[in-house]
Amino acid sequence: MRILSLLPSTTEIIYALGLEDHLVGVTHECDWPPEAREKPQVTAARITPALESAEIDRLVREQLDDAGTLYTLDMDLVRDLRPDLVLTQQLCTVCAVGYETVRAAMKSLPEPPEVVNVEPKNLDQVFGSFVEIAERAGEQQRGEALVEQLRGRLKALRAGRIASDIDRIALHTYREGRGVHRNDRILFLEWLVPPFSAGHWMPELIEMAGLRPVLHNSGEHSRELTWEAITAEEFEGILISCCGFSIERTLQDVQSSEELNGLLQQRPSVSCYVADGNHYFSRPGPRLVESAEVVGMVVA
Repeated sequence: MRILSLLPSTTEIIYALGLEDHLVGVTHECDWPPEAREKPQVTAARITPALESAEIDRLVREQLDDAGTLYTLDMDLVRDLRPDLVLTQQLCTVCAVGYETVRAAMKSLPEPPEVVNVEPKNLDQVFGSFVEIAERAGEQQRGEALVEQLRGRLKALRAGRIASDIDRIALHTYREGRGVHRNDRILFLEWLVPPFSAGHWMPELIEMAGLRPVLHNSGEHSRELTWEAITAEEFEGILISCCGFSIERTLQDVQSSEELNGLLQQRPSVSCYVADGNHYFSRPGPRLVESAEVVGMVVA
């Protein structure tokens, strides 16, 4: 089977299943594992993270209204790759080429491949997608074994143990405050300018680490928040992981946010952390478990 992955998450799933020899193409954002970068890349982005976050937010809204997608798809290359199976999604057109766009484009090929919509909204559905992809490749047992292994790590995390050796660079302490302890309330923001709440599987990851998420939107899209709503809420910690941004890029927004720094000045006991939002949290793949372990690192 020749598989084309149009999502960084499904690329990671393919490698975690040991099916990388079947992978004929990926996107320009598929950067994990590192060897994925050597695969042919069939997409390009219309917007770069080098822009200011407010400008990115404006352009995202405009381009989605205008073109319905933020990406271009190289159909000449896709035609040469001759995929049998294409993995994409319609959950978020900010994250990848949309399902309907892909499905329409694939119909133009001499031998149209099967297009699969991988659209998990919570952690159980994420794990279910591992088994589904493995099954479509004729390797269902590999999917089941991967899920069992990852659930074991989550079980250890709920017991207060981090089972893997996480790279400490995945988390940065911006302000220590009094520290965060088990059962504390934490505000998770997956975008800062403007602020967006934790959605989909992210509240579950916070709970797995022994904390209580506030202002979240579990199992649904993240939603824009006002700073008035944030300041009206009580919490002991803030974790900021801007979708698609490294820690260094997110820190630019954190340091320049008058609203955030004003809030921290008013609440000296509140701790604030910044996490890698490119490799963690936003990708519904195997490293969501590692993302939960990153949350666990903030617990004193």
